[in-house]
Amino acid sequence: MKDENNAKKEIDPEIKAIGERIRAARKAKGLTMEKLAEAADTSTQFLSKVEKGEQSMTTWKFSKLVKALDVSSDYILYGHDKAVGPAGVAAEYMGRLNPIERDILARNIILLRGILDTLAPEDE
Repeated sequence: MKDENNAKKEIDPEIKAIGERIRAARKAKGLTMEKLAEAADTSTQFLSKVEKGEQSMTTWKFSKLVKALDVSSDYILYGHDKAVGPAGVAAEYMGRLNPIERDILARNIILLRGILDTLAPEDE
């Protein structure tokens, strides 16, 4: 007979995605797990499990995390913020980059903007 308590718990892909977005938002804000846990009035152990997709949460805890991260619930739940559009997607992507990658991307955006400005018609 199998011991169900020792069986490895299957991770729900939606819960895992929510956890990944919480982690990305936390890192984009420059918060440590300890700082976010304190701001959301929860424990680092709970937050760690949420970020790994090993723990779901009540709407109360979800609300506290969203407020502490200063992001929309749409972003955390669905991966996009309808009000932000492409800028939100770009912010999510940049939030996953390390500081060196962010710097390289920013420099390339500045170079691209300069190229586009030189190609733009003069009457605009």
